[in-house]
Amino acid sequence: MLIATSCLSRPLVKRSRTRVRVLALASLVVPFASASPASASATTCAEPAGAATTFHAAFTHGTMSLGSAKTSGLSARACGAVTGKPGAMVLTVQPGDIEFPAMPVKLLFVSVPSTLTVNAPLSGSFKPGPGFTSAEVNLKANLSASAKFMGFSCVIGPLTPTLTTGKSGSLHGTTFTGSLKKGYTGKVVANDFVVPAIHSSKTCPWLFATLANALAGLPVAPGKASISMKGSITTP
Repeated sequence: MLIATSCLSRPLVKRSRTRVRVLALASLVVPFASASPASASATTCAEPAGAATTFHAAFTHGTMSLGSAKTSGLSARACGAVTGKPGAMVLTVQPGDIEFPAMPVKLLFVSVPSTLTVNAPLSGSFKPGPGFTSAEVNLKANLSASAKFMGFSCVIGPLTPTLTTGKSGSLHGTTFTGSLKKGYTGKVVANDFVVPAIHSSKTCPWLFATLANALAGLPVAPGKASISMKGSITTP
């Protein structure tokens, strides 16, 4: 019995097209940990009125996960100011004073670059230890992640993690230790924030948004997403 070649090829063509769509969606929904706007600077922040001091921060060897999308080697640079007085000090970083270098993010077998946007100033408590030999940090952030693919642009967010040297969900940060002269080293973590589903928009069609959410496992409840970064802080 003869079987038409076209009958055999259709399932293979269908599977091939499905793979292409999955890879395309993988590229779409890995939108985090990359460059901030081009105008950002981690070196030029000025000391505002009433500030106790300015500082520079650098983070390396960081990790981030949003659902099934993950990245390692996350890094960032920033400068900001400390205001207030001992016992009630506040650390603030303006959106234009943060830089996130481009970072590949993996979802399934795909690795693509993506963009992280800082929507508002990062601000939180800065509690120095005796003799300024250590410091505890709790820094609230407001971020959005976005990616462009095939002419479309979809956004995840806002994300509102609190980067802390203390405990966050199942993660534990590390107190910054050192001195005003030599600087401080420590680790901040976040494991208590929600990752919302991608919403359709004029630049993100409903079909793309729906399939992207399914592929990345969004939305994500607190404890299912994480950020962890080791870093250093120096003062003038």
